[in-house]
Amino acid sequence: MRKKIVILLCLLIVAMLISCGTPHRTKSSQDSPGKTYTIAVANYDISLISVDRPAQAKQLYGEQKIETVIQEGILRSYFEDGMVGIEWRPTPDDIGLVIRNKTYDPLIVIWDEARLFDEKGNKHGLTHAGIGYEERNDSHPPTVIAARGTLEDFMHPADSFQREETHGRRSYTQNDQWERSPFLPTQIKGTADELRAKVEPLTGKTFQVLLPLQTNDVRTDYVYTFKINRVDVKEKEQKIDKKSNDGKEGSGTGRSGRRRLL
Repeated sequence: MRKKIVILLCLLIVAMLISCGTPHRTKSSQDSPGKTYTIAVANYDISLISVDRPAQAKQLYGEQKIETVIQEGILRSYFEDGMVGIEWRPTPDDIGLVIRNKTYDPLIVIWDEARLFDEKGNKHGLTHAGIGYEERNDSHPPTVIAARGTLEDFMHPADSFQREETHGRRSYTQNDQWERSPFLPTQIKGTADELRAKVEPLTGKTFQVLLPLQTNDVRTDYVYTFKINRVDVKEKEQKIDKKSNDGKEGSGTGRSGRRRLL
């Protein structure tokens, strides 16, 4: 009889330990679907202000031209010389670009040597379309643009990635999905004043992109300087639903990149 009691006590202790080791998460009423919360979103006005290139580039490709225009409500900057024409679409998420080869020879984009220098002067490697989180630090093959051809692509800092969130929670499993995150503050779960305190010091700051191009075995390193002219911050109410990720800072960059050779 005493032996049975001891066994029952042991089983009871084991059951208590198992129940204590399995935490139960109580869902906050603030996270209930249908509730709302405040988010602040920043919109940036960024333009190309200057381009540096080697002295021989002027002899080979002539004068350069920089132009900034607004097309369909979107600010776009254009650079052009005798070798290349580039339409720039800089945002805090990705730096979009359309490269037009103006020569009658293949034009090579040397991605391994491309760099972003942020507003603090820190250097970052770059990814582009087709390069995900796992390959971000690998060697990236150059892209060849055919004579008189066009490439549509984007650039993104190789160290600006974050774990994908599902149902408002971050994933920490072996099969984590990673998404590109903004390299400048774009969104927070909070007020406009809170976000404004982060982005206002960025007004007037510059960042640079080093883009090496090669044709006829001649490499030309272009350094494009972009200026943050203005940052507008708006505040809105966001409704919580099961698929909402809008409360995270810098959300909205999980889209897949594209590259098109035309």
